[in-house]
Amino acid sequence: MKPLSELQQLFCDALRSSDSPPQALLDEIEDDGLRIERFNVYRNNFIVLNGDALADMYPVIKQLVGDEAFRMLATAYVRTFPPMDRALLLYGEAFPDFLKGIPELSGAPYLADVARIEYAWTAAYHAEDATRLDEVQMVNIPAETQGDLRLRPHPSIHFINSSYPVYRIWAVNQGEPMDDVISLDEGGSHIVVIRPQREVEVREVGLGELRFLESLASNETIGSAYAHTLESVPDFDLNRFFAEHLFDGTFCAIEP
Repeated sequence: MKPLSELQQLFCDALRSSDSPPQALLDEIEDDGLRIERFNVYRNNFIVLNGDALADMYPVIKQLVGDEAFRMLATAYVRTFPPMDRALLLYGEAFPDFLKGIPELSGAPYLADVARIEYAWTAAYHAEDATRLDEVQMVNIPAETQGDLRLRPHPSIHFINSSYPVYRIWAVNQGEPMDDVISLDEGGSHIVVIRPQREVEVREVGLGELRFLESLASNETIGSAYAHTLESVPDFDLNRFFAEHLFDGTFCAIEP
């Protein structure tokens, strides 16, 4: 009899394959005339249940490509990227890049970025909680030292920078009242996904706001993040940004 670890590997590899189980595995299964049929029950459950978890995370992608195409994509994804964790809450992290590599989807290049919004939404929903920054924490900080401080964005924050109008594509498929005639030539999207309070928010923002938040999330000081933002967005208005977002839950701490 094969060692347990080798038998487990054979079984897992066979679950991911569309071929008949290898003889080396079948030799370890009691032959009652139904061993292939019984194995296929496990294989079918493996594909279907993980595919269903993927569909739960990516409902807009499923709506855009259709049920049958999504099931085919999900089956291929599960076989290529089986879950590595017993919990399936965040299963599907590689799905956006997987979609980008499917030749048949080359005519819909925006799908990968729409998928990134959907993954970010689920990841933000399950992220740890954090208390929002408030005015009391800022009272005793001298104005002349604020540029040397670090603002901590909420741990749920995610960024998507796309060449396509994926915010509108995503929003239209949420049932929001928007014009559903979307041209890919109308420009890109800069998106922040965050859960500042109880609800996940998907915000379409300006390039300056995105760059500034990305820099802060990379542990830059306020002054450094502002300088880097001005390099690509010279008219970025820091005062307006802080007036809108400093105490709205976007940030959870300020540190030296």
